[in-house]
Amino acid sequence: MNLFPVPTSRFTHHVSRPRSPRRRQAGSAVIVVMALLAIILVYVAGNLRTLNSLDRELKLLERQQTRRLQATARVTHISPAAVIGTNSVPKSGPK
Repeated sequence: MNLFPVPTSRFTHHVSRPRSPRRRQAGSAVIVVMALLAIILVYVAGNLRTLNSLDRELKLLERQQTRRLQATARVTHISPAAVIGTNSVPKSGPK
């Protein structure tokens, strides 16, 4: 005998059912994707740091080379453009 009617609502009515294996697989896939994303981000950060270091080193080498070429140009009293072509073979006149 039921004296009080029990209100049922779709929001309060819970039916416990076993979790499906497909839901567990989806959770595992999310974890795997996040791990791969973390590895890729670490790799990108390392490459950016290396690239920044190489850029600084290249600028330093360029400054050193410019100073060296300017010093050579002052000693020989020729323009720096002529010093840059140091690997060219000197032209000799007719003999």
